[in-house]
Parts: sequence; C-alpha cells; structure tokens
Amino acid sequence: MNAFRKHCLAATAGVFAVWSAPALAQAADQPTEGAQPQRSASYIDLTAGLGYSSNPFLEFNGDGSAFGRLGARGVHAWSSERASTSIAAFAEGSTYFNKYDFKSIFSVTGDTQYKASETIRVFASGGVSGDLSGQLSNRFLYVPPVPEVPDVTLPPPPVTVQDPDLFSFAGRQYRLYGQGGAAIRTGPRTNITLSGGASRVWFTGDFLNDYTTVFVNGAYNHQLSERTSIGFSVGADRTNYDNSSDHSTIISPRLTLSTRLSEYWDIQGGIGVSFSRFQRDGESDHSASLVFDGSICHSSETERLCGRIARSSQSLSRAALSNSSSVNVDWYKRLDDKQTVQLSTGVTRYVTDDQLTSNFKSHYFRIAASYSRKINGRLSGGADVSGRWLRQNGPDPDGDLTGSLFLRYRLGDLG
Repeated sequence: MNAFRKHCLAATAGVFAVWSAPALAQAADQPTEGAQPQRSASYIDLTAGLGYSSNPFLEFNGDGSAFGRLGARGVHAWSSERASTSIAAFAEGSTYFNKYDFKSIFSVTGDTQYKASETIRVFASGGVSGDLSGQLSNRFLYVPPVPEVPDVTLPPPPVTVQDPDLFSFAGRQYRLYGQGGAAIRTGPRTNITLSGGASRVWFTGDFLNDYTTVFVNGAYNHQLSERTSIGFSVGADRTNYDNSSDHSTIISPRLTLSTRLSEYWDIQGGIGVSFSRFQRDGESDHSASLVFDGSICHSSETERLCGRIARSSQSLSRAALSNSSSVNVDWYKRLDDKQTVQLSTGVTRYVTDDQLTSNFKSHYFRIAASYSRKINGRLSGGADVSGRWLRQNGPDPDGDLTGSLFLRYRLGDLG
C-alpha cells in the first residue's frame, strides 16, 4: 500500500505542476488597459475508485481482478483576442488485488495558437504519454471547457481519444511528440500552411525496437465562403529504427475540405494516396494505398458529439507498415447542473506487414461510458464501464470488461 500511495502522489504532483505553471505565467502577463480580457478555464479533478476488470491487459487466459484506483486530471485553457492555449494532463495509478500489483498510465498534451499579424498565424502542439496494453484508448482524458469552433484555414485540432497502434497491446509503450508551424494568408481567400515535427516511441519489451519519426506537412487552402474551405496537402515522414539500418519513408498527398454547416455543426475531411518505401534487411519494398479521414461534429454549451472515419498508413516497430481503418464516435452531454454523461466507442482494423509476417490482420473493438453526478459544489460521484476486444489471425486474447464506482473532487473552476 505504501508503494501505491507513493506512485499516485507522484503522478498527482506531476499533474499539479503542468496545471499550475501556465497559471503563474498568465498571472504575470496581465492584459493592457483597453485590450480584450483573457478568458480562462482551469481545474484539477482528483478521483478515487473501486472496481473490477476481467482481463485488464488483454492477455491470453488472463485473470480478472478487483482494483483500487487513484487518478488526477488537470486542464488549463486560456484565450485572448490574438492567442489561445490549452494544456491537459492525466495520471492514473491502479492497484490490482490479484497478481498484477500496481500499474500506472499517464498522458500530457498541449497546443497553442498565436496571431502574429493580420496574415500570419503560428501554432504548435506536443505531448508525452505512457500506455499499458492500450488502456489509454478507454479513458476520458479531456472535456472541452468551452465549445470548440474550428478555424477552416488551419489543420483540424487533435481528437479527444486516439486509437492505439497495433503494438500498443504488447506491453508498455511511451510516446513523445512535438510539432509546430504557421498558416500564412497569401490572398483574400487563400493561405498556405507549413508544419513539421518529430515523435519518439519506446517499448519496455525486447521483442519490439524503438523508433524515431520526423515529419513535415504542407497545405494550400482556398476559402470558397466564410464557412467553407477546400485545399490540397502533402505530408511526408521518415522513420529510423534503433539497432538497425532499417528505415521507411511515407508520402501522402490528399485533397481536403472543411466547412461549418451551421452554428453547431462542422465537417472536415480529406482523401488521397499514400506511397510507402521500406528498407528491411537491405531489401526495398514499395507500396501504395488509399488514405482518407473525415469527421462531423456538433458543439454547443452543453454537448459535444463527433463521428470520425479514417484510413491511414503508418510505420511501426519491427519496420512494419500498418494500414489501419477506423470508425469512432465520442459524445459528451451535460444533462443539467449536476449530471453529465460521456460515451466513446470505436473499431479499428489493422493490416500489417513486417519482418516476420505478411498481411497480418487484426481488429480492435472498444466502448466506454461514464456517468457523474454532483454531490455538492466540488464533490461528485459516478460510475465507469468499458469493454475492449482484440481479434486477430490465430488465437485471440480474452476480452476485457471493466466497471468501477468513483468519487471525484474538483480543485479550481466550478463553472
């Protein structure tokens, strides 16, 4: 129990540090007289719960276990007439009363935009995460404090929940990424977006090799109206694998569309072709694949609903090329002043070629729901339920059904 408290206190301290540092910077940067005041939302939710999971790590013949769980989630978002920034941090520690002992996962993400002039807007995003057997895909990491209104001249924002890649289920994985760029208005209705960045992935198991990916993107957008933009984009990335001369290059041109259907509804999407070149054990392999993505979202003061489809090609460990196709739905609803519900569900299909296998197919199914009700101004209680299943060539691991009851205490904003 002492180890459990130690890990959870350390995780909570990390969330406090991420949450409080921007607040201190904001306090030191007060708006000048006559300028539009800053708007901000800041809070930390501390959660304690008890529950049961039938196979928490998607093992073959896995054992079920009751667990105790402590978690912290912090959000700090602020905006002014020229800039907006948000940081979200999540850390969770669970002690399983069967054979698994203490396990933890975490995620920290941030993004910012700044209007440098009437024609140039710069933006950046980054994050770090530690996942275990894909568990982060079934957590509600971030709820927008205010309705999101996408800018049709910029790339779409990161989604709330991201599907894990295929090798995320093979134990513990750490991921670090960062990117930055600028949107430059070149005419009354045209703009160019340039961005680049890098990501690094580590695995704790010896079976998978770590890798680093460097990527660049360029896009041209033409605004047909105040609400609608069409364009063309090209993305390229190169991946290098540790302890190997293997590498890969993927280039993906695509046509894009972004539009606001109404005050509450927006659509974004793109379609194109992905050209891949892999160097494995001194031999080259080339391929081409259809890629696309699309989303339709509804945003209001009390609700956020998003449906997404995507097909993409990506480099994974063991010099693997994975073509994944996914369908996801995320829903958040504030029922009244005291009650909220959340739902997230999706299915992802992977087709993977690597050094050992060819045309390996697998499917990942997930669903999660959460209900919360305020007890008083800062204390709330509720329940979480979720299910995960991995189906693949050959024998399948057992599915996981999880349920828990929790108490949550909020520090910070009460709105």
